[in-house]
Amino acid sequence: MLRPLLAVLLLGTALPARAASPGTTGAEFLKFGQGARATGMGEAQVAVVDDPYAAYWNPAGLASLQYPALSVTYNKALQGIDQQYLSFAYPLAAGSVVDLNVTRLGMSAIQGYDATGTKTRDVGASDLAFGAAYGRTILNDAKGRSRLNAGANFKFIREQLDRASASTYAGDVGLLAYLWRTNGPGPDPGIRLGLTARNLGPGLRFDRDNAPLPATYSGGFAWRSYPRGDSLTVSADVVAARDDDPYGALGLEYTAFRLLALRLGFRTGTDVGQGFRAGVGFKLKVVELDYAFAGFGDLGQMHRVGMSFRFGGPIEPTAPEERVLQEMLEKGKRLLKDGQDYEAALQFDEVLKLDPGNRQALELMRQAHDHLKK
Repeated sequence: MLRPLLAVLLLGTALPARAASPGTTGAEFLKFGQGARATGMGEAQVAVVDDPYAAYWNPAGLASLQYPALSVTYNKALQGIDQQYLSFAYPLAAGSVVDLNVTRLGMSAIQGYDATGTKTRDVGASDLAFGAAYGRTILNDAKGRSRLNAGANFKFIREQLDRASASTYAGDVGLLAYLWRTNGPGPDPGIRLGLTARNLGPGLRFDRDNAPLPATYSGGFAWRSYPRGDSLTVSADVVAARDDDPYGALGLEYTAFRLLALRLGFRTGTDVGQGFRAGVGFKLKVVELDYAFAGFGDLGQMHRVGMSFRFGGPIEPTAPEERVLQEMLEKGKRLLKDGQDYEAALQFDEVLKLDPGNRQALELMRQAHDHLKK
C-alpha cells in the first residue's frame, strides 16, 4: 500500500507547477481551504490536521482520531460568495477511521444578458462535492503509537452555471509520518511530516470544452510541544498547484489552559492583501468553536466560522499499546514454558521497559530468575 502512495505523491511533486494557465482549470472551489482553524494558521495544515478537516487537507490525519466527530464551517467570502463544508469522521478501531464530507459553494444571482446586450433573467451558479475518506495507521512504534498513517478521499464533483452543468470525480491521497516524539503532557509532541496530492482525476466538460481539475501537491511539517502544560504548534507547507505558482504557508497556534487557542498565519503568493491571517478558538468538553479573519485589500475581508462536535467515548484509546504488551507477554510465556528461561527473562524485561509497573511481567520475571538459579 505504501509504495503506490509514495509513487503518486512523488510523481505529483515532479509535475510542472504551471501545467495550465491561471484560471483555466475547472472546479476552482476545490482549492478553497476548509476550516477556520486552518485559515487562522495560514492554511499550513498538511502535517497538523488530526480532526474531521483532515479529509480535505490530508486524509492520513484521520487515523489520529479517537472520537466520532462532526465539523461544520461557514465561510462568508468576497463578492457575494459563500461556502459551507461538513465532515463527519467515525473511528472503526484505533488507527482506522472513515469519513463522509460535503463541500458547497454558492454565489448571489447576477444579471444575465443575451447576445444583443438585452437584459434577461438572473443567472445563478453553484458547486458541490460529495466525498468519502478513509485514514489508517500502517506502521506503529514499540509502544503501539502510530509512526506512519496513510489515507485517501474519493469525491463526486458537480458544477452548475444557469441551466448548464458538468460532473466528474476525483481523489486525494496523503501520508503522515511521525519523525520524532518527545515526552509531554499532551498527544503527539514532536515533529511530523505530511505529503498530499489532491484533486487527481479527469476534468469537467461543459459542452465541447474540457477544463482540467486544479490538481494540488503539498508537503509540510509540524512541530508540537507543551511549554508549562500549554500546547504550542508551529507548521509550514509548500504547495504547487496545476494553474498557479508554488507558494508557502506558515502557521502558529498556542492553546492556553486547554481552552483558548490563539492562531496566526501567513501565506505567500496572494495577489491582493498582505497574506496575513488570524484566528481564535474555544475548546470546550465536547464542542469547539473557531473563528478566522483574512484581509484582501480593496476587495474586503473574509470571515470564517466553524464548529466541531465530539460524540461518545474514545475508541480503544490505549488498545494499540496494550495489544503490543500482551503479545510480548504471550511470547515470554511460551519461551518460559519451553525452558528457554534466559530468553523469556529478556522478553519480560522489554515489557517492563514499556510498563515498569506491570505486575504480570514482574511475576513472570521472578519465575524466570528462579528457574535460572536452579
